[in-house]
Amino acid sequence: MRLDLNRLVGGRLRQTFSIAPGDPVLGGYPAEVREPIALEVELVQPSHGTYVMTGEIRGTAIEPCRRCLTQVEVDIDDRFRVIYQHGGRSEQDTGDESIVTIEPGADRIDITDQVRDRLFVETEPYAVCMEQCRGICPVCGVNRNRTTCECEMETSESRWHALEALRRSGGE
Repeated sequence: MRLDLNRLVGGRLRQTFSIAPGDPVLGGYPAEVREPIALEVELVQPSHGTYVMTGEIRGTAIEPCRRCLTQVEVDIDDRFRVIYQHGGRSEQDTGDESIVTIEPGADRIDITDQVRDRLFVETEPYAVCMEQCRGICPVCGVNRNRTTCECEMETSESRWHALEALRRSGGE
């Protein structure tokens, strides 16, 4: 995804992208994307050598519930801002990850990495199908939202079993 700086009109450029399932920008993305994700960007040039991009990402992704593994639809709705500056400017490490250096005289800005980063950050890492989700039984593996089981859960911690056995055998 690139923004053509030659298309700036009055120091402003608006562009829309569609990130389709299987797009390389989604490589390694932890969620499944079934429908295109919409990306709208606006690039503004407030001064020579500085460009400010605001972006808005909207779409949905499918992830497994962290408790029961049921597929959950997760909304992606994020606004972000990135500042691009020519590398010839007084470069001091501001520690601000939203500032990206571009080559002086560049006629295009590749925004792929910044869009990819926002997608990875915006996706819910711990999706839950419902707040009351009971999860999967750790003994028999049934989804406890659909079925009840009679499994008994061991309540003691296994790290103390050896000491408990030693105590019972009289080796206190």
